[in-house]
Parts: sequence; C-alpha cells; structure tokens
Amino acid sequence: MKIALISNSLLLDRSLEIYLKDYITSYKQCDFVVSTEKIEQSDKPVFLIGDYENSNLKKPFTKEILLEKLESFFLKLQKQGPNTQNIEPINNQKWQEIVQHSTKIENNNTNLTLQDKLEEILRRYAKEIEETIKEHIKNEK
Repeated sequence: MKIALISNSLLLDRSLEIYLKDYITSYKQCDFVVSTEKIEQSDKPVFLIGDYENSNLKKPFTKEILLEKLESFFLKLQKQGPNTQNIEPINNQKWQEIVQHSTKIENNNTNLTLQDKLEEILRRYAKEIEETIKEHIKNEK
C-alpha cells in the first residue's frame, strides 16, 4: 500500500507522516491520497480527513482509528475494478505491529524522545487552539 499526503495543517501533516511513515510515497507512485483538504480533481482515490460532509475520517482521531479506516478504505479499493491489480495486498501483521508500537508509545511516555514529547505537546496545543476557535465562532453567532 502506497500513500501520498496532502495537508493544509503542519501539525496534522507531521503526525500523519509519523503514523504512516512506512507507506508514504510520491503522488505519481501512490495507490491513493490521504488529504486534509478537499481535492477537486484527482486521478487517484482520495481518503479525506476532516470535518467535511463526505470525509472518511473526522477529527480528532487516534492512530488506531486512522489505521483501521485506512485499511478499510484500501480493501474497498482492492475490491473495485481492474485498476487495482497493481496494488500490493495489505499486510495485516504489519498493521498490527504499527498499532502495537503506537500503543506502547502512548502508554510509555517515559521512553519518548525529546522530539516525540514536543510533537505530542504540539498536537495537544493544536487541538486546544482548534477548540477555542470553534467555541469563539459559536459565541459570535
């Protein structure tokens, strides 16, 4: 499975890069695109993340939920027409390893590197900012 990322959020983009590092490739070589913004025209299938009407995954989400949704999306692509013959089959063991590794990292913060700790702080901060903006918009109406 090969994934290209298109993101309008630096923090979300970095998180997705970390979560999907084994699957990221260029747009030309990808099987589908994971995007945090609507893409008008694409010759590749698009897995949309965000608060859109037709999004495949709503924010916020955990790494486990992301991987489950991507696996489901990818399996649907495999079942579709002849264009998917070149897509390599998903390796369920690899998915399980990624999920287990993610769980270990989340449960064992004492072993995190400085970069991991800073990225977690930035993710929480971005979520707080997003919630504050949403609350402010609600109050203005």
